[in-house]
This record gives sequence, C-alpha cells and structure tokens, in this order.
Amino acid sequence: MDISIVDGNSIRLKGKQSTFIVDPSKKMPKTPADAVILLDGEENIDVSRVTDSRIILNGPGEYEVSGVKISGMKTPKGTLYKLSIDGISIILGFATELKTEGFNACQVALVNTGSDFNESFVTALEPKMTILYGEQKLQAAKALGKESAIPVSKVTTSKEKLPVEMEVAVLG
Repeated sequence: MDISIVDGNSIRLKGKQSTFIVDPSKKMPKTPADAVILLDGEENIDVSRVTDSRIILNGPGEYEVSGVKISGMKTPKGTLYKLSIDGISIILGFATELKTEGFNACQVALVNTGSDFNESFVTALEPKMTILYGEQKLQAAKALGKESAIPVSKVTTSKEKLPVEMEVAVLG
C-alpha cells in the first residue's frame, strides 16, 4: 500500500485493488481514483480533479468500494473513517478528543493535523505506524516524540512490513 501527498492536504491511498483520494484540492493535477473521501468539507475541495471516481464518501455510514470496507463516524472536527486496504487497518481523519466505539485500534493512523492535534487520540489507537500531514504536521510529530521529522512525499508499507513499535512519518 502506498500513501502519498498529492497537493497540500490532498493525499492518495493506493492498494493492490483500489485507489482513494482524500480531500482533493483545486490545485492538484487530475488524478484517477476509485473513490473520493472527504474529511470535513473544506471550501478548497474540488472533486472534479479526480477522474474515474465511482463514489464520494462525505459523512458517516458504511461503504464498500472495490472490496474495501469503510466505516465513517461523525466527530466535532469532521468525519473519522476506518478502512482496510490490503489487510491493513487504517483510521483516517483529524485527531479528535472523542472515544469512538469501533475506532479504538488500528495498524496505521493517518492523521490530518490541520486543526488542534490531540496526541492522546493517536496513542490510544496503538498504531504500528502514524502518518501525519497538514499544517501542524511537524509540531504533531514532536508531540509524538519524533523530534527531527523529515517530510517525505510517499510512504509504502505492507502488512508484513509494519514495524513492531510505533513509527511516525510525515507527509509533505
């Protein structure tokens, strides 16, 4: 599975069978994907930048796209999603203060740090890998103990390659 930055707060999740674009921006190049995932309905979102998309996920509910089961839950900061790509359990969204039933553990936490970052939310999930992106990604990495985080454009992992102890990566 590849997780890469497309533009600003727009990211791409690419598995063997499916591709998702999260929060496509007006500035990003046209990009193909199976589905679009919207976290909070920002005004600079432009779903027309995504080609071949079959569905736009914008809120709570249960979804299935290209064999990927997705659950969405409303939080005060937007929608929090849980999905499984290539056998890897992912929680995607903003770090909220809420205890969210069914959203209590994952292998990868993919966190937008655009608003207030709550490190206890991330540590409670006990992820093997935390991937941060957004405006406050470097400060969030420091809060999680990664003092000298260097932003990368892409993170690639598989179920077999997940670390034993939590690693922190910064997309940017």
